[in-house]
Amino acid sequence: MKVLFLTNTPINGPSARYRVYQYLPLIEQNNIQVATHSALTPFLFSKFSPAKGNLNKFIYFFLSALSRIIALFRLPFYNVIFIQKLVLPHVFPLPEFLLCKLSKRLCKKVIFDFDDAIYTVSEVREETLIEKFTYPRRVQKIISLCDSIVVGNEYLGQFASNYNKKVYVVPTSIDLTKYPMRLSDKQKRSPVIIGWIGTPSTAPYLNLISSALKEIATQNDIIFRVIGGSSIECPGVKVEQLPWSLKSEVEDICSLDIGVMPLTDDPWTRGKCGLKLLQYMAAGVPAVASPVGVNNKIISDGINGYLAKNNEEWVAKIKNLICFPNEHFEMIELARKTVEDEYSIEVNVKKLIDIFTR
Repeated sequence: MKVLFLTNTPINGPSARYRVYQYLPLIEQNNIQVATHSALTPFLFSKFSPAKGNLNKFIYFFLSALSRIIALFRLPFYNVIFIQKLVLPHVFPLPEFLLCKLSKRLCKKVIFDFDDAIYTVSEVREETLIEKFTYPRRVQKIISLCDSIVVGNEYLGQFASNYNKKVYVVPTSIDLTKYPMRLSDKQKRSPVIIGWIGTPSTAPYLNLISSALKEIATQNDIIFRVIGGSSIECPGVKVEQLPWSLKSEVEDICSLDIGVMPLTDDPWTRGKCGLKLLQYMAAGVPAVASPVGVNNKIISDGINGYLAKNNEEWVAKIKNLICFPNEHFEMIELARKTVEDEYSIEVNVKKLIDIFTR
């Protein structure tokens, strides 16, 4: 069997890295030949980041669409075509439409994978001009054309099942060999480093806990470490900004004493797959998260982490971790075991291989 993975970004992009690239060595060990065709090279991905302005955004999406259309010429040489997300947001999904139609003509099996609620938009950012001309059924169109659908959680699966009968849930997973966990490093220390990892587009969620951090900082020596997000203002709290890099990602996460994942509760956030939460848990960093979407499935409150639904709970649960770190060793171990049992690549690569062989 030969599988062609059409990723929406190179390995630098978190979705492609955790949904495709980290699985490839394990898939190849099962006598399946794999190849990748990224929508952009690593250089173009960083050079024309959409966050740098409208011109860069246009170039970014134009090149992404062109690259995916060029992938049409590779279809005859593979049995299965694995399309990861859409490369054009909001508009008619022409590249994926052509891929599905030609694959069907060539009798190839097509799998479509997505790990965000890409059929809606985030409520923490302003609507862009292009979104006013959106094609509302873009995702539904592609789902209905594919042979199988792979999603990151049950919430996305419920949506996809309305348009395709073959829907499989493969959670976003962690390569635990990259995450050493040393409980001896989790002793009480000062200052306590509370941290978050993400992107500039998701940084606005941090505003949800700014008041809690201010209150905690009045009685505790803390640093709030933001990895990969845009700069934030949180008066009364020492904020430390770290740029994200593929090389230092795991090391930066392991440097945290407490990891946080605040979210609003809306259709976009319910589709999230809890990646940063799983990273904290794999690294032995006790986590506090909003009880939204898949977070409720990953975290059993008070057992392998904490869920906080309001400012009072954010303050109480973070302070509990600060004041009694040694009493949370069992929680940290159970969090790691949760990842091992349900969210490791060794567990979930079997699900992917089963989908391919079907």
